[in-house]
Formats: sequence, structure tokens, C-alpha cells
Amino acid sequence: MTEHSVYIQQGIWAKIGLPRQLLWGFIGVFLFITGATIEQSWLASLLQQRGFDAHDISMMSSVFGLCVALVSWFSGIGAGVLGIRRLMWAATLVYFFGSVPFIFWALPGGNYPLMVASYALRGVAYPLFAYSFLVWINQCCETRILGRAVSWFWIAFGVGMTIIAPWFSGFMISRSGETTTLLVGFVFVLAGSGCALVLNRAQPERQSGSKLVPALAEGLMVLTREPKMRLAVLVKTINDIGKFSLVILMPVYLPRFGFSIQEWLTIWGLVNVLNIFAGYFFGWLGDTIGWRKTVVFFSGTLCGAASLAVCYAPVLFGHSETALFAALAIYAIGLGAFGPLSALIPALLPENKGAAISCLNLGSGLSNFAGPMIVTICVGPLGVEGTLWVIALLYFAASALTIPLKVPQRD
Repeated sequence: MTEHSVYIQQGIWAKIGLPRQLLWGFIGVFLFITGATIEQSWLASLLQQRGFDAHDISMMSSVFGLCVALVSWFSGIGAGVLGIRRLMWAATLVYFFGSVPFIFWALPGGNYPLMVASYALRGVAYPLFAYSFLVWINQCCETRILGRAVSWFWIAFGVGMTIIAPWFSGFMISRSGETTTLLVGFVFVLAGSGCALVLNRAQPERQSGSKLVPALAEGLMVLTREPKMRLAVLVKTINDIGKFSLVILMPVYLPRFGFSIQEWLTIWGLVNVLNIFAGYFFGWLGDTIGWRKTVVFFSGTLCGAASLAVCYAPVLFGHSETALFAALAIYAIGLGAFGPLSALIPALLPENKGAAISCLNLGSGLSNFAGPMIVTICVGPLGVEGTLWVIALLYFAASALTIPLKVPQRD
């Protein structure tokens, strides 16, 4: 990346840490994610109603997550070699190739093998689109605002996946049913692609003369050579395990205490509003006191405590929306404190940011796999309560594992 490729922000754009030239891209990510993940908060409940057990549901989610992880890793390197815009357009096509058979044949017919295959194909679209854009942000943002810039990315990502998608689904399902709700996702995806790739006129960089296979091989070698990269991938994997396991566990767990799926969707969407403010606050705090320190002190500690609170709030308080909201709110705030990882991890390998971002994206994608897989492995022998304890302990470990991830010029 050359110096002239960095967008210098001034005035209000510098203060809020938002790269003005990429504004339509952030809006596009929000819309695309909303459509591409519109089912994630209620699909487990729907499949359970149709006779699939928790093991089948979590296994499908695990296959989905493994595909997401591989594509997430690929996007960090592939975006630089093949072109960011090209990969984002490809993501849009892949979304439709997976969604059409999933919605029209696999889901209505209860065809489990086709359901797993088509859902996995549908699932790889959103990381390919969003994480390619994350490469774009790291390419052209000034270091002084990078923590806030990536927090804006995760805000757009999180608002789409965990706020608007659940709320919109809760509104639509009761009126038009699940199939129509899934089809409306097509509109969001097309709108997101239009904003990010048509209205957004900024031009990303591309590595001239680079070959894809050597670049992918270098991305693997980085994990072999750099212990900090392996540690960073592990921490980033733990980052979102709660998000991808809670959406499986809670629709099964909460009805025992009288909660409806509508109540779960409403509370889950509402607490994630807090994640918007927490994400930006911790992005600012990371730019101020250091990205690593912010993650160490606030991320895993809050998320781990929240996982235990989510487990025992219904036990202690029964059908109390207030108690459940408070427990999940702590989780949403702690999740925001992981945001500076998206600035920290590329800074650990400044001479090869593409490979570093691929490691960051790999961790993000592995969360999709690890969260459901933890449920698959643990829910049988340990139950929901024991599974939440496992998640809590992993979060506490994430804060400790971040301590060695020092960037010399900042720490």
C-alpha cells in the first residue's frame, strides 16, 4: 500500500473515526448482512418445530461455520490478489446460488443433506462480502482512527445481524411466515450490494502481479512462522462463540422458563443496541489507551461473566425479561470490547497486512464453526447449563491470551 492510498480524514470525519470515502460501503455491509443472516436468530427454533433434534441443528450450523471460516480466511488474501470489488460481487452471486435451493426445496421438503449443503453455500456469502470490505478499511485508513473505523465496521455488521435481522424477523414471521421473511432477505442483499459497489465510488488497491496460490501459501506460512498470529486467531475465534451458540441454546433453554421465541428475539435485538455504543466506545478507548489493553481488561471478562449470568438469571428470577435483558446486556457490552482486535491483529504483522487480515478473518469465521460445535459436543453430556460454563471459561481465557499480543510502537 502506498502513502497516497490512505484517505486523510479531517473535521467531523476525523473526530468520529469514519472514513468518508467509504460511507456507502458501511451502509452496504449493514444491508447485506441483514439480508444474508436474517434467519440466524430463529432458524434453530424452526428446525426444532419441524422435528430436527439439537444435534442435527448444531451439526448443520457447524458445517455452515466451517465453510464460513475457510472463506473468511480466503477473503483476506483473495481480496488483495483478485480484487475487493470482484470478491464482493462474487459474494452476491453465491448468496443467491445457495439461497434458492435452501428456501424453495431443502427447507420445505425437510431434505437434511440438501439443507446442509445449500445453507453452507448461502452462508459463505456474507463473510466473503463483509471481510473483503474489512480489508478495504485496513488498506486506506489512517492508523490514528483505525480503531474507531473498524468499530464502525463491526457496528454495521452487528446492527444488521443481531438487531435489525431479529427485529425484522419477529415482525415479519407472525404476519407473513418464515418463507416470505427469507425472501425479503433478497431485497436487503441486493440493496447492500448496490450501496457498497455502485454508490460507493472509492477504488480499493490490488496487488499487481500477485498470484493467488503463492499468496494463499504465504497466508498459511504466516500461521506456521508467527506464534502471535496463532494466538490472535485463537482469541478472535473465542470472540464470537457466544453469539453463535446462544442463538442455538436460548430458543431451546428459555421456553422452560416461560419465554416465547418472540420475547427472545425482542430481547436479543434490544441488548445488541447497546453493542453499537459499546463497540464505538471501546474503539475510541483502544485508540486512546491501546488496543491490546482494551481487549485484555474488558472483553473476555465481561463476556464470561455474562455467560454465567445468562445461565442463572432464568433459574433465579424465572420468567423475568428484566433479568434476562440485564444478563445479555453485559454480554453485548463485553462483545464490543473485542472490536479493537480488528486493528490490533493487522498491526502485529505490518509488513504483510494481507496475511494478517486473513488470520483475523479466519478467527472471525471460526467463531461460526466453534460456537455451534461447542453446543454439539457439550449439550448432550453437560446440558445447556454446563455448555454455558464452558463458554464462560473460554471467554475468561481469551482475555488472558491477549496479554502477549503487543504492538511495540503502541505498547
